[in-house]
Amino acid sequence: MFCVKCGKEENTYEGLCKECYLSKRQFVTLPELVDVQVCPHCYAVRLKKTWIDAPTIDKAIELAIKESIKEDRDVEITGMRLDLVERDPRNYHAAVEVSFRAGELSATRNFKAGIRLKKDTCQRCGKKSGHYYEAIIQLRSSVKETGDKRLARAREHILSKVEKMGSESRNIFISKEESIHGGHDFFFSSNSAAKSISRELSKMFGAEVKSSPSMAGRKDGQDLVRMTYLVRLPEYDIGDLLEIDGEYFELKHLDGNKLTLVNLGSWQESSQSIGRLTDIRVLRREENVREAIIVSESSKELQIIDPESLKAIDVIKPAKYIGRRASVSMVRTKKGILLVP
Repeated sequence: MFCVKCGKEENTYEGLCKECYLSKRQFVTLPELVDVQVCPHCYAVRLKKTWIDAPTIDKAIELAIKESIKEDRDVEITGMRLDLVERDPRNYHAAVEVSFRAGELSATRNFKAGIRLKKDTCQRCGKKSGHYYEAIIQLRSSVKETGDKRLARAREHILSKVEKMGSESRNIFISKEESIHGGHDFFFSSNSAAKSISRELSKMFGAEVKSSPSMAGRKDGQDLVRMTYLVRLPEYDIGDLLEIDGEYFELKHLDGNKLTLVNLGSWQESSQSIGRLTDIRVLRREENVREAIIVSESSKELQIIDPESLKAIDVIKPAKYIGRRASVSMVRTKKGILLVP
């Protein structure tokens, strides 16, 4: 095909060769000066009326330039390459290559633009610096000596959950954390987030959760209410051995107020409600469970080497026991030696 303008023989677009077709219209444009409104604390960039997270100043500038590129109605932008040169902390020079497609034509345009940074604190950082909060989670442990690991795990869950929620909504964050004797206080920007996480802690750790409101003033004629969620971790944890009304169990699973227990006498699994258990004594696995070598095995008994006396002793096999093993876990109780799954 021949170009109707220059006569060049090649593929044509609306009767024009590629060079003539590209000179006919702009396809894409970029202003010579781009103002970038960026938060000096978190590098979020404001695009129109929305703050968008950016890990660095360069990324904030890149997002602002992409927002400033305008394309014709039938044009699709397929890529952008950016080279930045810092002139001073508030001014940059940008060389921008924009790739685009218009119908069957693929091409690029090159632009040069000045970048002017305008620093402005975003709403999230403003609220953080002012310690804004709608709710508090008070995380507490019942037992100081053995509760540190559970507190650490629960704290890590809170922080990781908030980080995930915050990546989906900039309105969710912890404005302040205070470590106190026996626990931590977390000040949440969102009551709904604090409530949701409190429920998760109840299911994951068997924690007791109590909520209480408090007045925080009035706004637009409406009462402002802040919520406090007291999350108290139990003294027991998954893997612990529990003495309950003279019987011994291994705690296998926690789900809110439900305990999944394995009876050490039979290895039979059952579910119990915390509210119905009144007399619980905790035996820590790391302190009480020992490994014993199995010497011999019959249909109803195992002969093991007592790890303390080094003597051979006979113990009854639990009904759910499945052999054969080289060793077995054991615990000393008021009912004698019991085997632990």
